Amino acid sequence: MHHHPARLRYSAVPRKDSVMAGQVSRQYVIDWLRRLGFPQLVDEASRDLPDPVDLEQVYEFGHRHHISLDELISRMGGSP
Repeated sequence: MHHHPARLRYSAVPRKDSVMAGQVSRQYVIDWLRRLGFPQLVDEASRDLPDPVDLEQVYEFGHRHHISLDELISRMGGSP
């Protein structure tokens, strides 16, 4: 069985809102930024995001750059 190195990992760290905190590798975020048409953010993401990065930090990074969840879903070919 071919195993990809930790593309998406969920940690069992409970959060105050009772939602499990999710983490992904910084490289995973960078790859998605390129794939979804945000190459201008790759350098900043590689410089500013920790590795691994909490999904909330990914959300905040997108929010700072005016990237909405609806826009990401749309660029991935889905509908909000």
